[in-house]
Amino acid sequence: MKKKMMVGGLLPALVLSTCGLAGAQPVAMDTLTAMEQNPDAGSQMRASTEPVTQESLQEMRRQLEEQLQQAQELQNRLNAQLGSLEKRMKKVEKKSWEPPVEIHGYGRLRWDKHRYEDRNDPNDYKTIWLNLFTKYRINDRWALHSEHEFENNLTTNHGAYEGQGGYNEPGGKKYSRPVLQLYAEGRVGEVNVKAGRYYLQSPYKFTFDDKIDGWQISYGIPTKWGRKANFTLSAGNTYSKIFYGDKENESNYWNEGGDGNLKVVSLIGEIPVAKNTNLAMHYGKIKRRNDRLERKTWSIGFDTKINRDLKFWAGIAKSDSQTLNKSHFLQLQYKEARPDIPGSYDIYIKKYLQRGHSGMTNWFNDDIAEFTHGDYKEENIANNGNDKVFQYSRWGEFNGLRIGVDFVPTRNTKLLINYTFGKMGKCLDKDPGRRYDYSFFRTQWEMYF
Repeated sequence: MKKKMMVGGLLPALVLSTCGLAGAQPVAMDTLTAMEQNPDAGSQMRASTEPVTQESLQEMRRQLEEQLQQAQELQNRLNAQLGSLEKRMKKVEKKSWEPPVEIHGYGRLRWDKHRYEDRNDPNDYKTIWLNLFTKYRINDRWALHSEHEFENNLTTNHGAYEGQGGYNEPGGKKYSRPVLQLYAEGRVGEVNVKAGRYYLQSPYKFTFDDKIDGWQISYGIPTKWGRKANFTLSAGNTYSKIFYGDKENESNYWNEGGDGNLKVVSLIGEIPVAKNTNLAMHYGKIKRRNDRLERKTWSIGFDTKINRDLKFWAGIAKSDSQTLNKSHFLQLQYKEARPDIPGSYDIYIKKYLQRGHSGMTNWFNDDIAEFTHGDYKEENIANNGNDKVFQYSRWGEFNGLRIGVDFVPTRNTKLLINYTFGKMGKCLDKDPGRRYDYSFFRTQWEMYF
């Protein structure tokens, strides 16, 4: 009788144990299958008990399958609950650490001094700037960005974009764009997309450095160096003075206001070619819509880390202008000033030949020329003093050096000091004529928030 009770309790125990352990399901099924296929197995045990019929085995199999199905359904419900909980936790984390609206920016206090060989009075400018950036997350793939700039020239008390002559005076820019950027950015598949008013900057800010109203698409290709090769295509409209003083410009040769109806097309390639070296290329075209006057620009350059603390840049550019149309630069920098690392600093030296029509918008890189339009006017007395003859020319070339130091005294601040000196030519012909001594000194304090 005891043996019958042991056998009678063995099979239910086997069923319960296999239901509790998901990994034991195949073993339980195999055991029942083996017992069905080999009823003579365990003959000694069955010899001392009542025989197990085929019907009883099928009933136990059915019960076991029901229990296994219930266990599987319970496991599926638990998995669904865990997945839902994980999604809710991610939403909570996103709300806690990634708010839908972000606002940051920086302020600048700047003092610039220009000295020209042929002028007795040096130009001295003191300005204050405030740039605010906003980001609104539409969803996980798209966001809306904006940049707002507020500036005041403390020397002349003129506001943003007014120029040295004021808004309604000669030399004023006659327009205002306090909203420098306003664009949507997101991803369509593996392609990054921008649309609106955004900042288009060529590699090293060498040939194009301005805002345009249009669209941009960029695509990255992974490389073995761990960095992507990025290709960026941009198109839109911009406000530019690229044709101001251009001898190929027949419609408004000396129009200070420039022309806002300019179409821009730009293609940029940035390709890692070694572990610490990147190659950068740019093709740009700007065309005035009303008379189809256009300018094309090409540039190529590279940057490389010579060692842990030493970095080198170089680049050349050329345009299809009939005047001065070739530029180049070389820069060597030691260390790097990072606003998030107090005490960090860098020291650099830059040699460059910058010419007017090598750039699509900026005549000179890094604010070398004057703030308004960089032209030059001479007044000569003719006919025994009875007539005044104005001779216009534009600074067409600068060839010189810049030495600079950047330092981070406290977190989220930076002090920039640089001194530029060299020769500046005034003509727009192939020969700039006489070159004048020129120097430019800048001190700037930046605060980030």
